[in-house]
Amino acid sequence: MYLPQIREKAIHRCNDCMFFVAIRGKAETRQGCVVHIKAYGNLEKRIPVILPVMDIIKRVGLEGLEECLQHGDPERQSCGRFRLKG
Repeated sequence: MYLPQIREKAIHRCNDCMFFVAIRGKAETRQGCVVHIKAYGNLEKRIPVILPVMDIIKRVGLEGLEECLQHGDPERQSCGRFRLKG
């Protein structure tokens, strides 16, 4: 027996989530999840498709940037904060 929230979590992948964005640095662009950044996770600020790396560093520092990049696998199963891109 599945709860509705568990079923959605099992179906969706990070690639379909609005918090999964391209993070553009000076030399390369990587994928990452910005759900742990307060301004984006609480939807206080609009989430762009491509986010400059300096915006992330200003908000959460290098440790926060590292956390965003750790969750950069598009085929990973979504977390509980999943929201469909729209």
